[in-house]
Amino acid sequence: MAIIVNIIIWYIANNILNWNISFITSEFSQVLGILNILILSTIGANIIFLAYYHGWLHNLLKILLNVLGLLVASAFYQVFPFSFSQEIYTWGVLLALILGMVVYIIMIFIESIKFILNHVVKKNYQKCI
Repeated sequence: MAIIVNIIIWYIANNILNWNISFITSEFSQVLGILNILILSTIGANIIFLAYYHGWLHNLLKILLNVLGLLVASAFYQVFPFSFSQEIYTWGVLLALILGMVVYIIMIFIESIKFILNHVVKKNYQKCI
């Protein structure tokens, strides 16, 4: 299901400028490259999970996807390809992007710790026994 949803999101992202949505500016094309990398990587990771679902690979791919998500949120924050008629919407989206970046940083840290504890420390501990 996640693969289908991401294909739909990929289609929307690559066609949204053609739809002339009033609050999306032409600068959206500047973030489209990194957004496409994230979406296609997410699709690829989900395909891999269908065939090969092991903890170490799952943790590493989640770290990678979180790093890409952080880069996308950062790109949207820097380029800000939106133009709202009311300033409160601009501030709301900026705040959401900042909060999203903070969450991505936390998730990268958590997944890294999980990987280290489950696959590095655990293996070294088992060798000692």
